Amino acid sequence: MDLPALDSPLYLIDAIGPFFPGYERFRINWSKLPWIRFQEMEAEELRESFLQVREDMRTFCRSVAAIGYNGVTLDDVPHLARHHYLEDPVAARVEVYREEFRELFRIIHEEGLQIYLTMDILTLTPALEKQLGKSEKKQREFLTGLLDRFFTDFPEVAGVVLRIGESDGLDVKEDFRSRLVLKSPAMVNRCLKAILPVFEQHRRRC
Repeated sequence: MDLPALDSPLYLIDAIGPFFPGYERFRINWSKLPWIRFQEMEAEELRESFLQVREDMRTFCRSVAAIGYNGVTLDDVPHLARHHYLEDPVAARVEVYREEFRELFRIIHEEGLQIYLTMDILTLTPALEKQLGKSEKKQREFLTGLLDRFFTDFPEVAGVVLRIGESDGLDVKEDFRSRLVLKSPAMVNRCLKAILPVFEQHRRRC
């Protein structure tokens, strides 16, 4: 699949809206896809829910393409990336998400839009956090390897939007929680030096 030229203009819009209809909570974080909603579903219920997401995604993409957007962002890399450290139930759920998002990616491309995924630095499960600990080197190597495999598995994704200063609150009960691990300009610099070659190798936009 041909990717857009890296120097081409990009008009990007968040496309997580189709994931929210029917999500009834008193307090909703509108900045991220409501993963907790899908985490609480059985696999069959989740697949049924995604049928509606597909319909709404096509409507959304067709509408934004008509007014000039050429790319959309979706959450997020960690929920779609395999890793041998993941807990077995989490790894199984990741496989379901991968299947469903491939269908969404197909719809987005059919509507003529580029696909970008967001990613907090760094999002972890308890098992991942136990393996990586507080080691900046291990965290950096983990992130680099994760992006490399992700771009190989999803050649249709044009790039990743990195959120460097994000950290989930203690009230977040999802399998994946973001941690603020880059705490100085020097740490950000070391991280970028490690991951930018991965973007260049795969010709993806960072």
